[in-house]
Amino acid sequence: MVDRRRKHPTYDPDAEVTTVVAGHIGVIELNRPKALNSLNVEMIRLIREAIDKWADDDWIQFIVIKSSSERAFCAGGDVRYVRMRDMKRMHRFGDTFFEEEYALNERLSQVNKPVIALLEGIVMGGGMGISMHGSHRVVTPRTLGAMPEAAIGFVPDVGMSYRLTHLDVSPAVGLFIATTGWRLGPADMLYTGLGTNLVADVHDFESDLHSGNLPEALGANALDPRELDEPASALQRHAEWIEQTFADGSWADIEARIVRDAGSSLDAELEQFIAKVTKSLQGANPESLVATVELFRRAQHATLREALDMEYKVGTELRQGPNFIEGVRAVLEHKDYNAQFEPASTEDVDVKKWRELLGD
Repeated sequence: MVDRRRKHPTYDPDAEVTTVVAGHIGVIELNRPKALNSLNVEMIRLIREAIDKWADDDWIQFIVIKSSSERAFCAGGDVRYVRMRDMKRMHRFGDTFFEEEYALNERLSQVNKPVIALLEGIVMGGGMGISMHGSHRVVTPRTLGAMPEAAIGFVPDVGMSYRLTHLDVSPAVGLFIATTGWRLGPADMLYTGLGTNLVADVHDFESDLHSGNLPEALGANALDPRELDEPASALQRHAEWIEQTFADGSWADIEARIVRDAGSSLDAELEQFIAKVTKSLQGANPESLVATVELFRRAQHATLREALDMEYKVGTELRQGPNFIEGVRAVLEHKDYNAQFEPASTEDVDVKKWRELLGD
């Protein structure tokens, strides 16, 4: 009897998510290039369906998640559509979207076989959520990662409050990434463990993976980090300052340290780094910064499920206020990057509100 799993279904170039079995590999391809593969609820459901089907299928040795476009793996969730519904006070749509997205994030962490994300191009927000909870995150010289949610009046979610506080490096580095929206190059991804492997070309790696030997495929396509245009991680170079600045306290404490050091006489490279950090924070929602610190302090001692539940609480609260709507407008709709957040200063944000929401 012919095993029909060996056969490829007809490829639909218009499908936003394509799932095929190629040999012993289950392949999930994101195919919404004009939106940089931003996830809508239908895409989330298709990915979940494939994961559930293949997770316990002995025929499938590996699950690969990739993009049809070299420009982006996935730039996040389709929050513009969520915003449109929230503006009409139709919050249930957004509630369902995030519930299903977070359930997918948790499901990916439970798969007992290699789940390999090929992170070519941009990977942000929800793109991190469908890649960081698997076993392998393969980066290339063109990978650019970030969690820029503070700029849209939200907080890092999709389980990243857990993942960023359980890195191969200090949780302070994870909080730094979350609050500043730091653009992570491949060297930064490898340093933190957000990236597990570096290859020159994901297509060559995927082709070699069909041999059925993952270590061999990774070894044959491995790229020496010294061959990168920027082989040294900026986060690694400035890890000591990040630790001293972000390791403890509230956002008010962290902000005071940044302001203090920005006006100090430091070595030139560190001065430039702090100046870049200061600039990256200028467009952030003050409320998001305060809430993110409180969320991450607790996620550091939580399970993934507990972290996702806390993210949902904080995110729901933010979506029902004005700042999420304003942030998405400024960054993703009108793209004027001139959001008018309320309050406009972190000094005026009520930290007790977020502590009480999270259980203090």
